[in-house]
This record gives sequence, C-alpha cells and structure tokens, in this order.
Amino acid sequence: MKLHFNHSKSIFHNDFPLIFLEAERENESVKFMFENGWVPFYDNNEECWYQTKSSRLKIREIPLRRINKLKKLKISKDTNNTEIEKPIGIEWYKSGHYEDFYFDDIFWGRILYIEDQLLFSVMNHTISEKSYGTLSFYYLLQRFLGKFDYLYIADFYDVFNYKSSLPGFEYWTGTNWTSNYLP
Repeated sequence: MKLHFNHSKSIFHNDFPLIFLEAERENESVKFMFENGWVPFYDNNEECWYQTKSSRLKIREIPLRRINKLKKLKISKDTNNTEIEKPIGIEWYKSGHYEDFYFDDIFWGRILYIEDQLLFSVMNHTISEKSYGTLSFYYLLQRFLGKFDYLYIADFYDVFNYKSSLPGFEYWTGTNWTSNYLP
C-alpha cells in the first residue's frame, strides 16, 4: 500500500495536528482495506482510500417490526422525481459498480459493490416521520442477508452516533473492530 499524507485536508485542533491519511492499494485486497478501517472514494475515477473511524453492520436478520415498516414503503431502483437532492461530493461515489435505490420517490441512497465487499455511505437528507435513513440500513441488511458478511457504512463520529443503535454495529478503533460504543 502506498500512503499519501494530504496536508491540504489536515488541520490543527487544540494541541494536536490532525493529519488526513490516504492510500493507494498495491497488493492489498478490498476486503483487507475495509477490515483495517479504510474507506474508499473516487477522485477522477481513481480509487483512493482514507483512514477513518469507520463503521460496519454484521448482516443478520432484522426485527419483524422493521420488516413491516419496509413493506409500507414504495421501494424502487429509479424515480420520476427530479427534485430529489443528491449530496455535494456525489462524484466520489460515481465510479465502480453502484446501485441507487429510492423510498416513496422521496429518499435516495447509493450502495457500492467493490470487489467482494459492500459499502453504503451516501444518501440524501430527508426529514420524515417514516425515518427513511434508519430504514435504509434495515432494508440493506434484509436485502443482502446471506450474500455478504458486512455492510460497511463509512465514518462513525459524534454526528453519526445514531449508527450505534443499529443491529450488528461495530466501529474501527484504529487497531480493531468493537461493538462497545461509549458516548
């Protein structure tokens, strides 16, 4: 693996410099990268990886009440709603093999298939009593049950602490995966 220290994205916080670390795979598998806390993005169709406090869900059965909520949604692979907002930075998730999905022609999410691994890291911000964002994780857990071991769900910092309540949640400490989240 070839490491790149991207100081244009690095900052100084309190008494410590925070260095943005990127990598290029050489002989490492995608599975190795994910298992060691790296998350991919694409820059000009070039695969890049960054080291982060990443998170994942062990793919397993979901509760019946979540299955019932999902049954009440219109779930599709396309939409006629041209007003759906897609986040800034979407170009980072346009390369490789990806698939979009929609809930009720309002919510949008994108999953990336990267070799033998699965990443869900981008969705639109939709405020609804239906909790589309949370349901999207359950939808993917149900959809990929028996097909993948983990659903990688990108970064886990305070702003994303809702992820810790999802079934099978784990995050990368910098040396290992743990499910023991202490806010």
